[in-house]
Amino acid sequence: MRRHFKALNTALGKSTSEDLRALGREQVADDLQKAVKACIQQEYADSLAPAQAVVAAAWEVLQQKGWDHPAWREAYSFAQLCIAASLISLNDTSSTDSAPNNSKHVQSLPSLASLRSDDNSTGNSSYADRASEASPPAQKAMQALDLASIMGAPPDFLAPVMSITEPLARQQYQAKLAHQLGNHQCSSCEEAASQACPAPTCRQPNHCQHNGSGQHHASRQHNISGHRMGNGKHSANVQHNACIPQQASPAVCTDSCAKPSLGLILSSLPQAMPQLDPDRTIARRSAAELTAAEFKKQYWKTDTPVIITGAMDGWNAMHEWPSLQWWNHNHGHRTIPVELGTDSTNSWRETTMLLQTFMSDDMQPSVSRQPDADAAYIAQHPLFDQLPSLMSDIEQPELMGGEAMQINAWIGTEGTVTPLHFDSYDNFLAQVAGFKFLRLYSRQQTPLLYVERGQTTQSAMHVTRAQKNISAVNVEHPDLKKHPDFAHAKQLECILGPGDMLFIPAKFWHYVRSLSPAISVNFWY
Repeated sequence: MRRHFKALNTALGKSTSEDLRALGREQVADDLQKAVKACIQQEYADSLAPAQAVVAAAWEVLQQKGWDHPAWREAYSFAQLCIAASLISLNDTSSTDSAPNNSKHVQSLPSLASLRSDDNSTGNSSYADRASEASPPAQKAMQALDLASIMGAPPDFLAPVMSITEPLARQQYQAKLAHQLGNHQCSSCEEAASQACPAPTCRQPNHCQHNGSGQHHASRQHNISGHRMGNGKHSANVQHNACIPQQASPAVCTDSCAKPSLGLILSSLPQAMPQLDPDRTIARRSAAELTAAEFKKQYWKTDTPVIITGAMDGWNAMHEWPSLQWWNHNHGHRTIPVELGTDSTNSWRETTMLLQTFMSDDMQPSVSRQPDADAAYIAQHPLFDQLPSLMSDIEQPELMGGEAMQINAWIGTEGTVTPLHFDSYDNFLAQVAGFKFLRLYSRQQTPLLYVERGQTTQSAMHVTRAQKNISAVNVEHPDLKKHPDFAHAKQLECILGPGDMLFIPAKFWHYVRSLSPAISVNFWY
């Protein structure tokens, strides 16, 4: 790690400190240099306090006015990296058993500045100077690295410390899970903890209904308001083999992982589902019968959306990802960004939490069809940069050729909404689990879509509006007095089910609503 910190300091650290001084933040610059110097000299205990001071200062600026200079993001990432290195250096002197508070070294450390968002938060929470006493040092270090990643630190920047931290944090987390299970260890529980969804047998209904209206803010810029910590009671209680619905059916059936054909889904979805216009439904083509040359000639060059079926048959994700228990067991120790609430109720906010907490407190209630389940969304997040092992579970579309410019994950509850917007890139939206309703409008329809032209602010939504790629229209419930021309807009529409891959041409407007808990991956070219 010493060599890595030295190289980073030469390449970036000194200039970041100089920029902070130019911004009039001499103390922050001094703290950053102290933290980095201590890591270079491998005096990690001396790095922790100044690194935490930098994190707190950067976060305060972000909450007050946003990061108006790249130096703040760089300083935040540097400081979190120093915090992680400092904490992981203590791991050799701390037991990695399941017992959480067995190290006097950890308990005497200055607390790792963590984000907190209470249930009654208005979204203006700041850093609280507190440590999670239940977390061993490697898990705290893992949180620091994840927060740096969420706020924009590139994977290579974090890689050397990450390669040491991730295996230790995973070991500590899984030991903690085993400790929490205690005597409740039957063979089926142990099998469920590491495996994907089993073959279906009959037990519970899993048909989908619209419940809530959580909105995703298209083209996100992270401005995380808080960190939601697990309450300890629910975090290990993801139901065994709880899976996102893979087939909508009125029958009572056992493990909800049956693989559908779209026809079966359409015939059994609730009456509240959107009714598709047969004349406006997007065409479907089999991947086995569509060559790359034919795709480019018929669809890419003509800016024509198409649903490609069968292209995801070989994905491990199709078998593993629908299981909440799989996520909980393999990646529950990682911190991820989540959008909570809705715009319509003025409750929308961004926060960070353990993936374990997201699966147990947000996804599980939605999968279990609890009527009061809140909307929650991991939306447009480069999860594959943060969890590179997930790349082995998917395959990039072959029809475009070459590597995707960016790959994003979308994991959310029923009822999440991405408002009508367009992206500047050709897009393949691959549906791994659950179902989504989409409406698409060609760029020729733009004059009828009432493009937002707001001012740029630090809010993710307002940044999007300033880019002039989001519509003010509520697609499914338009106010035609306010937006009369929208009545003349001509749309295409579809329902995506597991295994469907939708090609959305660049600058093609699209609106998305989840009809069930859902997992998607999109590829930008």
